[in-house]
Formats: sequence, C-alpha cells, structure tokens
Amino acid sequence: METENIHTKKYYKIGEVSRMLGLAASTLRFWETEFRQLKPMKNKKGDRIYSLKDIELLKEIHYLTREKGIKIAKATRKISGSGSDVEPKAALVKKLRELKDRLLVFQKALGR
Repeated sequence: METENIHTKKYYKIGEVSRMLGLAASTLRFWETEFRQLKPMKNKKGDRIYSLKDIELLKEIHYLTREKGIKIAKATRKISGSGSDVEPKAALVKKLRELKDRLLVFQKALGR
C-alpha cells in the first residue's frame, strides 16, 4: 500500500486510489454502484475524485469483502447508515492502518 502522501492531499484520482489500495479501477467503479454511501466527486471531465473519507470507506469495503469474505449484499447492510454497525474488528483494522501510516510518515521524516 502506498503511504508516503496519504495525508498530504485532500483528493485523489481513481488511479492513485487504485494503486493505494491494490485494487483495479473497475472494482472501485463497481463498488460505487453497489454501495450508495460511496459517491466520489467528479471533475468537469467526469473523472472521479476521491476524498480521504471515500478512501476510508473503500478500506472498510475492502476489509469486509476481500479479507472477511463477506458477500456484497451483506457488506452493504453492515456499512449502511453512519457506519456505526461496521464490525469492531473492521474498526480496529482501520485504526491500525492509520497508525501504520503515521509511523511510516515519522520513519520517512527521520530518514530511515
């Protein structure tokens, strides 16, 4: 996962998000049709622009569907609403990833 600029930008193009999460751009576009909460902005050309909030939601979807093996229909129910019913383990994974990203930023700042 690419982390060097994870918090330096507010918005990311689909290709950047695809590389960041290790997913095909077509998967991201498909998930957009399945998960109503995922609504990236589009620029004048129609290119998708993902916010950090969108990326966090994609990480949760990835965890539930790919790592936990939950079917999309069930994952949409888990994520629906405010996201408060996401499994505790998914929330823990999210926090650990954020911590990892921070540590990598510190490591880079120290020149290691």
